[in-house]
Amino acid sequence: MFQVNKFQPVNGLGHIFFWYENWRLAARVRSRMLAAGFIEYPLGDERVHCFLCDDFETCLPVLSSFLNEKEKRQISILMTDSARPDLFDFGRLRSIEFHETQLLARWLGDMLMDRRYRSLMQPIVRAKNRADVLGYEFLMRGLHTDGTDIPAPSLFSTAEQCGMSYALDLAAGESATRTAKINNVQTDVFVNVLPHTIGNEAGFDAWLQAVLVKCEIPPEQIVFELVESQQLASVDALRKVVVKLHAQGVRVAMDDFGSGFNNLIGLVEVGPDFIKLDKSLVNDLKMDQKKWNLIANLVDSAKDSDIEVIAEGVEDMDTADILTRLGVDYLQGYYIGFPKDKPLDQILIAV
Repeated sequence: MFQVNKFQPVNGLGHIFFWYENWRLAARVRSRMLAAGFIEYPLGDERVHCFLCDDFETCLPVLSSFLNEKEKRQISILMTDSARPDLFDFGRLRSIEFHETQLLARWLGDMLMDRRYRSLMQPIVRAKNRADVLGYEFLMRGLHTDGTDIPAPSLFSTAEQCGMSYALDLAAGESATRTAKINNVQTDVFVNVLPHTIGNEAGFDAWLQAVLVKCEIPPEQIVFELVESQQLASVDALRKVVVKLHAQGVRVAMDDFGSGFNNLIGLVEVGPDFIKLDKSLVNDLKMDQKKWNLIANLVDSAKDSDIEVIAEGVEDMDTADILTRLGVDYLQGYYIGFPKDKPLDQILIAV
């Protein structure tokens, strides 16, 4: 038997951390846990190790620091408030990976319940007159309890892991239109919507209700950006979504155009109001003239179908000038303006 320290409840909570796996991995975990200062509780079975712990949030970071993803799935754990745990508790064991997901869901759920999120606005301007603002893309940021930002990639990757993409997308849409209303935005309001939301008809109807009806912004002012539209099942499915939105007066932009599912045939069949050129087409445009013909052809095809073209990722004047010469209608990117919590006119007035 391993020599163990005497059991002593922590803060009166008596939470216990269970481990179970092959002896080599269990021995390594035991060694690391003891080195980290956790107190072991004897169970009389060398395959199982039990440690005193306040909660999962205390232990999981320690585990994650030295376990790979495969090992996280192999080891099973349980938290209990029993002061004297026994082997009968093993019927409720779950993988570390499961508990990590549960913790992620909890912090994300708390953030959504507390409405700890906001929308930043990035301007989209006319290429030939860059003082003419078409509208703003509204970009969601979560907020930690101390008020600091949680980047969008962290939010949406966590939501995907936890099966909470729809809830986050609903909050993002509501936040965008609420922010536009508060700031009295009179230009177009570009709102992102995920393929998961679009693909569920009942869910999409509820999303539209929340975003359109509650925001009190005219539908004609709103442009829904279909994010990662290549993930939809077919061109036909995407066309039905566009028809549905047009029937409500809402315009549509196909995001990330020029990658994956997107193609010229689909462009004509779907009939969006805008396409947003994928950043991969705009990056290094000054150095790669082969992209010039590709963008020019995309622009010509779009214009033939009465579709306007927005170029994202515009980060310098030379790129902006090239895109303007190629016939792109609108520009968006850091050269035009960074995402801010106020529209451009309010920022200029404040300055």
